[in-house]
Amino acid sequence: MASDEKPVADDDVMFEGLVRASGVPISDQEKQDIRKAYSSLMGLAARTRKSGRSWDVRMLPVFSPKPPRES
Repeated sequence: MASDEKPVADDDVMFEGLVRASGVPISDQEKQDIRKAYSSLMGLAARTRKSGRSWDVRMLPVFSPKPPRES
């Protein structure tokens, strides 16, 4: 790798692997849009994961609105 190249992050490697594994041809614009969504999900996962917490434990509180009162 040349000194002016930025090292590839693990998220980039995982994303590229998922794109290749899907076998679905996507345009450059679609790839950029999907990458933004993937980054958002990875960021959310990083903020909500706790070490030692099992994956079957709910990560965030669930909001369920109350039904409207009848008039």
